[in-house]
Amino acid sequence: MVVSNKAKNVKVSTGNDGQRLDNFLMSKIKNIPKSHVYKLIRTGQVRVNSARTKPSNKLKIDDIVRIPPYTSTESLRPNISKDLIQKTIQNILYEDKNIIIFNKPPSFSVHSGTGIGYGLIDIIRLAKKSCERIDLLNRLDKDTSGCLIITKNLSSLRSYQKKIKDNKLEKKYLCLVKGLWSKNIKRNEVNLTRKNKKQIAISEYKIIKFFKNSTLLEVNLITGRYHQIRKQCAMLGYPILGDKKYGDYEVNKIYKKNGLNRIFLHSHSICLSCNKEKLIKSPMPKDLEKFLKLHK
Repeated sequence: MVVSNKAKNVKVSTGNDGQRLDNFLMSKIKNIPKSHVYKLIRTGQVRVNSARTKPSNKLKIDDIVRIPPYTSTESLRPNISKDLIQKTIQNILYEDKNIIIFNKPPSFSVHSGTGIGYGLIDIIRLAKKSCERIDLLNRLDKDTSGCLIITKNLSSLRSYQKKIKDNKLEKKYLCLVKGLWSKNIKRNEVNLTRKNKKQIAISEYKIIKFFKNSTLLEVNLITGRYHQIRKQCAMLGYPILGDKKYGDYEVNKIYKKNGLNRIFLHSHSICLSCNKEKLIKSPMPKDLEKFLKLHK
């Protein structure tokens, strides 16, 4: 058992500039669940420059982070076996000195949380201990599969964040939506509200195949807002099949009986360069592929 009886103030250095507060704390406080870290932040025990803040707050050089007293035990450490690490890294689609493109399976959480001892990022950090720092560039929901970008150092994190901001990183998804998609809808721009803030969301659409009562789409994500594809499809009147939050409940029940046990949303490809020299593709997962073969 490790006990820290006193609060301590930690100055943010160059290596942690731009890092999320929750990730910073996880690197400083060992062997406690991420859910407990969130609780420390939520209750105001963790402060940045003497002020309360949020887990997503991005730290700056010379910020002062107050780390409160805590108790950590070995029993709280996630039990991540060598076999699990080895099995996980087999899903790496691409890797260089700066980034990893990971093929995330469905039903695999990216982060630890309530009832979840560890997430994908925890496994990757163990597998890549020699890296300067491991950060997620994009996020996928638990039931969404496909390409996930992980950076291996601070400079690559900043570089790729800028690429996303400047729309120089192409991310495409496959989704199966309810109804026959209008051929006139090729692009959608709409303001999405989250936490009382409006943000422009832009997506482009390409019809892959029509079925009797549904459409397989390729979606080019121009911006990357929270649940953007799911929200926009639902707002346009074509909710994604299997979407429990924004979808059609009665329709989802029918498709579940036919073998669709999760949202039909897959991060299909990521292009790392404008000339498409580095186009990384994730194959359709077996569960969705099997469903499509039986789908009419």
